[in-house]
Amino acid sequence: MLHTEIISELLDDHSTLLVQTGRTPIDMKYQQIRQWSADANISEVELTERLALDVAARYAQREIDYGPADWIINNLFLAMTDDPLSNWSDLFFDIYNAFDSGEYRRDGDGDVEPSEKYTRPEIARILSMKR
Repeated sequence: MLHTEIISELLDDHSTLLVQTGRTPIDMKYQQIRQWSADANISEVELTERLALDVAARYAQREIDYGPADWIINNLFLAMTDDPLSNWSDLFFDIYNAFDSGEYRRDGDGDVEPSEKYTRPEIARILSMKR
């Protein structure tokens, strides 16, 4: 399965959960990443990096909103921490931290949306280094 198909599947899952339950739990397991990795014939580290880059690029291009993008990245991170032997790339972790930085307001933020103030510029910086 291509990483773009996986992201589309996860976005569908996010929408379905939101409609059905009004919430989107973070509950992905490492076995799911292992399966996708086997299907794509690439390492888990490479797969999660590609997935994170795809999410970051879609977010930067305003194809997906912060909420679903953050949910996907959080699920991937949770799944990676589910297996103590799993690994992730520095790029994946940078993207995770960029999305994590937009999850809460800081003193002095006022009405500014944290994802716009912190996440969007950091994602732009990360993506500019990849080009």
